[in-house]
Parts: sequence; C-alpha cells; structure tokens
Amino acid sequence: MESLGTQLYAFGIVLLAGITLGLFFDLFRVIRGLLRPGILSTPLLDLLFWALVTPVLLLYLILANWGELRGYVIIGLALGLFFYRLLLSGMIISFLLWVVQAVRGLLNLLVSFLLWLISFPVLLIQEIRFSWSHRARIPGAVKRGWRLRPPLRWKK
Repeated sequence: MESLGTQLYAFGIVLLAGITLGLFFDLFRVIRGLLRPGILSTPLLDLLFWALVTPVLLLYLILANWGELRGYVIIGLALGLFFYRLLLSGMIISFLLWVVQAVRGLLNLLVSFLLWLISFPVLLIQEIRFSWSHRARIPGAVKRGWRLRPPLRWKK
C-alpha cells in the first residue's frame, strides 16, 4: 500500500500530464487552422499528433507511478485537461496566434528587404543604361554629368 503523499504526488503529476495534453492539443489546433488539411491529410496529422503525445504521456505515467494505469490516472488526466481548457486555453491560443502573426510579419519584412536588396542593383543598372542610351540619341545635346540639356535654338 502506497502512502497518501506518494498517491498525491502521482495525482499531481497526472494532472500536469492532462494540462500538457491540452497544451499540445491547442498547438495542434492552431497548426491545423493554418494548414487547413483536406480529407487525406487530416488522418495523417491526427496520427502525427498522437505519435508525438503518446511518448510524453508515457513519460508522465512513468514519473507518476511507474506506468501503472489506475482509475485516478484517468480521472487526473481528465481533470487536468478540463481545467486547462477552462482556464488557460483561450490565452494560449491567443498567444500562439499572436506569435504566428509576428513571425509572418517578420518573414514578410525579411523577404521584402531581400527582394529590394536584389532588385536595387538591377534597377540602378537599367537606369544607367537608359540614361546613356537616350543621351546618345538626342542630336546636339550638351552633356553635363547626368543631366541632358536641350540644344539652344534662337528663332527670330
């Protein structure tokens, strides 16, 4: 017979496992909302979710009571998940969506900067070529630096 302290410790670990399960589920919900999987990819994502969550839950069960599956383990998992969904889920989802928007904004800024950095020399070379090609076509133009001055013609 285990002592009451050991059983309470195991129940606390199992509650923490339920909270962790809820956290993984919310992360999965956000990822699924971003990817919008179809009929074929939904079962694959579900399988991936359980393939990632199962070892974590097994680790919690081994820490709690050496992997013994008892009634209080199921109750603790359900209570942990329930309290997580009731108290923390909305804040966690809002935070994850904020992180997604921040990462999108930073990636957009980075891609825009890289495209500008790549296109700036090309645009500069085109401008120089255009300027030189039109400078040579204007007859009698006085060439000073980068500006073209039209020829002076006086009519009386």
